[in-house]
Order: sequence, then structure tokens, then C-alpha cells
Amino acid sequence: MGRVKAFTVGLAAADREFLVKLTTTGVHPARMIMRARVLLESDRNAGPVPDRAVIAQRVGTSTNTVRAIAKRFAETDGDGWPRSGASRGRPRRWRRS
Repeated sequence: MGRVKAFTVGLAAADREFLVKLTTTGVHPARMIMRARVLLESDRNAGPVPDRAVIAQRVGTSTNTVRAIAKRFAETDGDGWPRSGASRGRPRRWRRS
């Protein structure tokens, strides 16, 4: 019998739709897309959740990253959305016209 997952991700239908749209349309930072993909793969409301190693392999990251993203999501009660660096207080880069 496997270990019980310490940090579970449960997305509402609207949240799942938002993350799918984020990963498939528009231009977003790679880190934001990777976090969204981890949350989508870790969603227990969409069916059985695979092990962290499987999720990490599918997304192309490490198992520690998968754990950290799920942990942040669980600890913030679902407010751990994928965000760009600008939302953490870093100045935005301006684009030249």
C-alpha cells in the first residue's frame, strides 16, 4: 500500500478551465506554464493522481518541484496559483515598441 499524499490539490471546474486555457493559449512565462501543468496533473478531482515521479516526468521537472507546488497550493488554501516573477515584488521589464 502506498503512502498517503501529504499535500493534495483539488481544483474547482472553473479553476481547472482557467489553468487549461493558461497552458494552451497566449504567451506566458515558462515557469508559470510548468506550475499550471503540475497543478492540472495533481488534481484529485479529475481522477486518480499518479505518483510525483510520474507527474515530474510528464511535466519535465523534478519531484521536489512537484512537491513544492502542491505544498504551496495546499498551504494557501488554493491561492497558490502560478504567478510570474513580477507578482513577487520584482520590477517588470518594459518592452520596446
